[in-house]
Amino acid sequence: MLPKKTAKAVAGTSLPVPPPKKGDRYRVAARWSEKLAKRGFVPVVADFLEQYHALKPYPLTHSEAMFIVHLMSYKWDESAPYPGYKTIAKKMGISHKSARRYAQSLEQKGYLRRQVRVGATNRFELKALVAAVEKKADELVLKAKEANSRRELSSYGYEQE
Repeated sequence: MLPKKTAKAVAGTSLPVPPPKKGDRYRVAARWSEKLAKRGFVPVVADFLEQYHALKPYPLTHSEAMFIVHLMSYKWDESAPYPGYKTIAKKMGISHKSARRYAQSLEQKGYLRRQVRVGATNRFELKALVAAVEKKADELVLKAKEANSRRELSSYGYEQE
């Protein structure tokens, strides 16, 4: 249950917007606008935005990444989101067949698992995608640490072999 002071979320727009705290420069409203923030927002981690095109073993297309972002607008906790294809398609401005194709492609790449439910919309399990993004982020951190170590050695006059 949401506290009384919390704004209500608009259906399908993800998280409710808490009342602003004075001086909170990291609020969504400070980055966009109060009006837009009140309508809802989708939390997307920077590693996903920066690395979706370089995931291994299969990179995501721009359209697949947007499909994921739209799925995330229906993910409020650890549970798998379950919007209908028609709902996602409408929000993306595509046909429901295209939305299905993106889901199929993501499933073939191993990043998404659809849980078919009789008489209800599918659930979209994203644990494999999250694991792939985490792995890519860990690789980048390790590369950065190695690069810093080489720079430190060279700054002391040592050559890296």
